[in-house]
Amino acid sequence: MKKPTGRRTFSRAVAVLTGMALGLSALVAAPAALADEADVVQGPTVVEDPNSPTGYTVTFVYNNPNATQVRLAGDLTLRGIGEGTTRFQPEEWQQGRYHAGGTEFLRDMTKDADGNWSVSVPLHAGGLSYWYRVWDPTQEWVNKRIWDPASDKPRPAGDSFRVRNNDVLDAVYVPYAEKQNDPVLASRAAYELPVADESQRGSLSYIEYTTILGDDGHYLGVYLPAGYDPDRAEPYKVAYLAHGIFGDETDFMVPVGVPNILDNMTAKGEIEPTVVVTMGNHFTGTSLGFASYNQTNAANNLVQTILPLIESEYNVSDKREDRAYAGFSYGGMTSAHVLRGYPTTFSYFGLFSGNPSLTAAEYDTIAAAVGDDDMFVFGGNGVFEGSLAATDAVANNFRSRGIPAVTTQVPGAHDGMTAAQLFTIFAKDYLWQDPLEVSASVSSRCIAGKVILTVTAPNANDGAVDVQITTPYGTKSFAGVTAGKNSFHAFTTRATSLPPGTATVTASGTFHGAALSETVEVPYAAVSCN
Repeated sequence: MKKPTGRRTFSRAVAVLTGMALGLSALVAAPAALADEADVVQGPTVVEDPNSPTGYTVTFVYNNPNATQVRLAGDLTLRGIGEGTTRFQPEEWQQGRYHAGGTEFLRDMTKDADGNWSVSVPLHAGGLSYWYRVWDPTQEWVNKRIWDPASDKPRPAGDSFRVRNNDVLDAVYVPYAEKQNDPVLASRAAYELPVADESQRGSLSYIEYTTILGDDGHYLGVYLPAGYDPDRAEPYKVAYLAHGIFGDETDFMVPVGVPNILDNMTAKGEIEPTVVVTMGNHFTGTSLGFASYNQTNAANNLVQTILPLIESEYNVSDKREDRAYAGFSYGGMTSAHVLRGYPTTFSYFGLFSGNPSLTAAEYDTIAAAVGDDDMFVFGGNGVFEGSLAATDAVANNFRSRGIPAVTTQVPGAHDGMTAAQLFTIFAKDYLWQDPLEVSASVSSRCIAGKVILTVTAPNANDGAVDVQITTPYGTKSFAGVTAGKNSFHAFTTRATSLPPGTATVTASGTFHGAALSETVEVPYAAVSCN
């Protein structure tokens, strides 16, 4: 059904999960037995297993008595650092090998008398993508790709883009075992698995809305942090996340697992409670095929339709410094259209395995629009995707125009597991943080009946800064103040009393490849030595 362009409709959550859980993935100390129907657990069961190369074995169980064939599938083959393009089976895991997408893992499942199909495989730590492929003549399924029906992860109503294209994904969460001896996998388990305390888990829902083109029946994913307060005085910061060409609004929720990642970070006090919104960008044209992802329409829809809707229905900030845009693959490329059309709408950009294509003149225009306002760019990809050169080139274009940018690689391929690792770094180390921080304090004392005004400016940054302190009673400069050190100066006023005033402190330095400068003004009260 068509509706007039620009008209928005809103319906409350169609699927809600308060407390993102391990799903129906169970963690037990011994293998689940299928011999007794009462012991059968649908979905994945994660088992500590000393005979597994990773220390854990996962048994997948899917019930369908009518199926004639079922396969476990997923991004579960392994690639090794420095081992070329060779693919390894899960049983061949060793240090330096990681589950990677790009080649579908397929393993036949075995059917018991009760119609339970099962298979067991060793898997390393983290949130890992899987699905089933099913042949069921009663449903006319031939190699039908389905997510796990035992999963309790919420999904949007109706057929999302992935459902229509037989391309759905689910996720299993595997803990870290010391025998894996890999800090990357230890970190993934620390953030990608559901936070242990259920009270610290946020909620996920999908809300129906009408796109900028007037098409209804589309959905936004909305993650609210634990303890979300619609009446909080300070609106929540918000990140808008865009999927790749094959994806939809579910991707960053499952399998990337942003709710789990933010739950863990928030519980550790590593990030401010943050709202996340995901959108499906396949809405241009009647076929809703791959060509329906028009990047210009996606950017306009985001800023002109989605932002006003979210800001009217949720307690989120409408300030650019409290907004982030990030995208995976085609979603990262879509950032070019966001930056061109709306350069001052977002302060933080995450480019995950996809880069904007901008001309030198467009970089100049963006930098001029941003001006002295903060903007930060993070980019990265997986080592199995190839060189980081293109991302570095984008970063250098921003840096040369005074916009800080960081790039990195993680062990992964072009898949949601790589997006999860990149989002974790982006959110934990950079999101809502100033690349250059400046603070100061002012104190006064009387010596021989005269006021001495002292200004102290600590360097809380990771690198050295140049500092200039200015008061009505003089200016003092400090070059190369190292991280963790203070710059301070006692100004002799030669006055017995001072009126209220302001000290101005400017710090400058090179951070994330960009020359930055920040200024803070610190008021002080009147003082008298009489």
